[in-house]
Amino acid sequence: MNGYFQIQTSEKGVSLVLFPPIGEGEQIHVAELREYLNRIGVPYDVMAINSALSSMGDEEVVLFLSPKKLQPVNEQCSIDVEVDKMTAILRMYPPSVGGKLVDRAYLVDLLRQYKIRAGIDEDAIMLALEERPYCTDIIIARGKMPTPGRDGSIIYHFETDNTVRPELKEDGTVDFFKLNTLHQCTKGQVLAEIIPEERGENGFDVYGSVMLAREVKKAVFDHGRNMELSPDRLKLISMVDGHVSLVDNAVFVADVYTVEDVGTATGNIEYHGNVQIHGNVCENFSVKTEGNVFVNGVVEGAVIEAGGDIIIARGMHGQNKGRLKAGGNIIAKFISAAEVEAAGFVEAEQIINAKVSAGTNINADAGKGLITGGKVVAKGVINARNIGSAMGASTIVEIGTDLASKRRLAELQKSVGEKSKAIPEMKKVLEETTKKLKAGIRLTPDQLKKAKALQVTLAESQAKIQEELKEIEKLDKLLKNEGPSQINIRGTMYQGVVVSISGATMTVKNEYTYCRLIKKDGDVASAIL
Repeated sequence: MNGYFQIQTSEKGVSLVLFPPIGEGEQIHVAELREYLNRIGVPYDVMAINSALSSMGDEEVVLFLSPKKLQPVNEQCSIDVEVDKMTAILRMYPPSVGGKLVDRAYLVDLLRQYKIRAGIDEDAIMLALEERPYCTDIIIARGKMPTPGRDGSIIYHFETDNTVRPELKEDGTVDFFKLNTLHQCTKGQVLAEIIPEERGENGFDVYGSVMLAREVKKAVFDHGRNMELSPDRLKLISMVDGHVSLVDNAVFVADVYTVEDVGTATGNIEYHGNVQIHGNVCENFSVKTEGNVFVNGVVEGAVIEAGGDIIIARGMHGQNKGRLKAGGNIIAKFISAAEVEAAGFVEAEQIINAKVSAGTNINADAGKGLITGGKVVAKGVINARNIGSAMGASTIVEIGTDLASKRRLAELQKSVGEKSKAIPEMKKVLEETTKKLKAGIRLTPDQLKKAKALQVTLAESQAKIQEELKEIEKLDKLLKNEGPSQINIRGTMYQGVVVSISGATMTVKNEYTYCRLIKKDGDVASAIL
């Protein structure tokens, strides 16, 4: 129980009784006592009160304050609202002999005076009136914090990581006959489902002001064809047997076109889904698809273009005219005399006399792990066992900043800025034309023709801005996610190899073995692997 004080009135004047705390109760607060005495209009000696409180033991102390005659003092109450407006605290002070006690109606009126109208605790009020704990905090009103709610989310029931490299076997090689990293799905299979958003509940403070809950985001499927939504629109279901993938948060299902060989019996193949080739792709033929391509055999001097991955179990003899281009990754047993371009990584045990470009990494560290002849370019890391050859085959390896993407980003930002400046003026002209028409002003055929043309130009400009903004977002994300630029050599880099790392160039004069090449202080330098 807290220590408290009480006024005593008599013919002799006004006295103050100080009651010590019991147990772990708080001592009397000097500031609170002085505020109380000022409120009821009783003169006092500050020094005497401080002295009495500081020397107070376990017994009550009576301190004479003034010979002034004073009417009996009623029970007093004060309310304090915390800074965050979420809690109202009542403190009560005892009456003198003959003073009146407060009742519920008094406290209700006091709350009204303080404009406290929400979260009032009736039980706390009744308990305070029953027990009357003086000089003690009594929480009689509490606000309620808004509940945060939960954003909607999507659970995918398939592997969404498109960057996983094939696993190495115990002997250090890759089993290229088990490289089918496509994720199969069947007709009627649930590919993804939405966990609906949960709206939060508004809160309030003790004054009754509403505290709005955070707006929650609704989850919506972004998907291509060959899929349908369940009746409640919470599940995404495949309509075909095929392969499923997640690209830029959009789900795609591609059905599969299967052939034995690509050659005179089939002609060139153009398809929108995945292509499975059990045999070979013969010289001078082509395969073009929006999906993935998997070849169990060999690709000769042919062309394969895929929106997704290209996987060649037995490798490619390009014959200096073969070409591979993938919007995803390219994986092959070997690549020889071919032009190869992948938005993702390129993986091969041997890259020989080829021109290879990868949006992320080039990995030639399984099996013989050889890059010799030609030119390989990666935006991230090149991993290889051996680069170049003892015979001095002309080999160029480049890694580092994607200068083309940076240039494209700058062009797009400039384009958006210029179009954005022109749009307000076009809108202003169209608004003025609309006002004239509404006012009954007749326009000439030429003026109407110009207005219509301007309207078309405005719509096209706005659509183009949105298109360019999406590309800016993708490029910005790509450049921000650029990893470290380095060449990891787990064998030997031979003399004559030309190395370029983020603009720093070097021709190898002495062999490098089992090390890492990086850019340091503007030059190519080696470090411990």
